[in-house]
Amino acid sequence: MLAAQHGMHWVNLGLMPGWKPSTASECDLKRLGIFVGAGTQTDMDEGVEAVHKADIAAAEHLGRRVADAARATVAGRVARLGG
Repeated sequence: MLAAQHGMHWVNLGLMPGWKPSTASECDLKRLGIFVGAGTQTDMDEGVEAVHKADIAAAEHLGRRVADAARATVAGRVARLGG
């Protein structure tokens, strides 16, 4: 609702929380269970090289979803307006 009030579109990860069932691991995408955007957890005294590989993979996954949503929006506008 907040996004709609500001004319925005939110694109989520489209994933259930990872690392929650007994069969899961810390390498699951969305391992921290954050629902809005991609989240990371790294010790504050470490550099970017310490970012967990699963968090980087989740960000890449979100980037693909945002690109797909943008392509769909553009295609819809082109179809509606005739080019």
